[in-house]
This record gives sequence, C-alpha cells and structure tokens, in this order.
Amino acid sequence: MNSDYDQRVLIDTDTLSWEPTDQAGVFKKLLSSRDNAETALIELKANTVLSPSSKINSVELLVLEGSYINEFGEFPQGSYLRLSAEDESSVRTTQGCIVFRKTNYFDTDSSVMIHTPTTAWLSGQGNLQVIPLHDQTALVKWPKNERFLPHKHWGGEEILVLRGVFMDEHGKYPKGCWIRSPHLSHHYPYVEEETVILVKTGHL
Repeated sequence: MNSDYDQRVLIDTDTLSWEPTDQAGVFKKLLSSRDNAETALIELKANTVLSPSSKINSVELLVLEGSYINEFGEFPQGSYLRLSAEDESSVRTTQGCIVFRKTNYFDTDSSVMIHTPTTAWLSGQGNLQVIPLHDQTALVKWPKNERFLPHKHWGGEEILVLRGVFMDEHGKYPKGCWIRSPHLSHHYPYVEEETVILVKTGHL
C-alpha cells in the first residue's frame, strides 16, 4: 500500500476506517507499507497491550491522543519518540491512545524523547515557528495568512496536519491529512488560519 516513493500520496485519514488487528483492542489506519517498514495511525483502547510478543528494529511516533506507555516510560499527548528498538509487548495504555507511528525506517542506536507541549517554539523562516525533533523532522506552526517560498523537496517530504488547514497550489489539507511528496517535488505552501504540521524531509 502506497509503496511507490516516486509518487505523491494524499490521504485524509479521517475518511479511513479503523481496521482491527490480530490483537484485541488495537486498531490501525495503514498509510504506507514497503518491505518491513510501515507508516500508520494506531489506536489502543483503554487497558490494551499492543502486541503480546513482538519486537521492532526502530520506531518513530507522535502521541496524538491519550497516553502511550512502553519500556522507557509513560508518554502523554504531544510526546515525540524516536527509538532504535522497542519491545511491543511492553507497549500499552491505561486510558487509551492514538499515535502516528513509523516502524523499521532507520537503523541507529540513538534515541530521542521530547514532550513537545513543554518545549519552546523557535523562530523559523519568515514568521514560522519550529520545534526541531530530529534532523529534518520538526513541528512547524504557521501563523494566520502565512505564505512560504516556492521550493523543491530534496529527498522528499512527508506532512501530517495536526491543526488547521495546510494549503498549496494542489489543494487544501485539513487536520488529519497525510501528504507524502517524492524527491524533487515542488510546491508553494500557505495557510489562511493558524496551522500546525509534523514535517519530515530528505528521508525518501
């Protein structure tokens, strides 16, 4: 599903149904899958374990709702994790949670854990504000009526709209939209209301 990184992909995740998995209380909206790598929204109902016996080589995620618990601790809404490995039998939630989660996309021993609600926004280009997360991964806040320079994406770009409506010459993308643009794609982005996106560049 959506495994061709040379093609632009747009998914309004709000239009997707939550699909049950093999584990009771765990649901998924699959966005992309290639080889052993996967990008998805994962929902864990209250008092659920992600997997009884599974380990993954790497995970990168943002907690969108609720609280996510693993062997490293408990991570509330807004937490960003980039882990070199994770024991999925330790992943659970007491209150329920929804996460945006990428697995098996990288190979590194480093780990990053950031609680973004208590992290200061930094000044970005123009009037943008940025919370750097890892390398070319960041949260970006667009103020009302902000327009960015037309630009190309060296190594591609991936966006998840977290708040507001992100726009460019190709369309309008409300909260919940996931856009993956290939290497050397280009656009002229702007917003009409304050908008926050999770963005990754250069990884495709």
